[in-house]
Amino acid sequence: MSRVSFEILAKQNPKYRRALHALEAWINAHPEDAVLNPLKLRRDIRNVDPAELAVALTILVRAGLLRRVYKVLTPSGVLADAEFDDPSAIPEKLPDRFERYFETSDADVVPIFRRTA
Repeated sequence: MSRVSFEILAKQNPKYRRALHALEAWINAHPEDAVLNPLKLRRDIRNVDPAELAVALTILVRAGLLRRVYKVLTPSGVLADAEFDDPSAIPEKLPDRFERYFETSDADVVPIFRRTA
């Protein structure tokens, strides 16, 4: 996958330049990762305020470079495979990674970001 550059977006959003460049570096260092989990990004990108990182992700969504989707945290603490464009579309039960179904009503829903290119 080719390297990405968010320089144009950084110039358009100077307040979030640092966060956008940090995301750019992370994406270029992880070209195999099609999904960006904000919790993982927060652990990996420690030199940027989490709120600024969240805004930078939203800027990338608005630019069409990322798409926000939702996943459900299984009882064992991993994200279920299924992705949903809208949290209201999550069914009452989902399989975990061992194909055991669990109730989603009490499970955490996690917004993640899928690369579009």
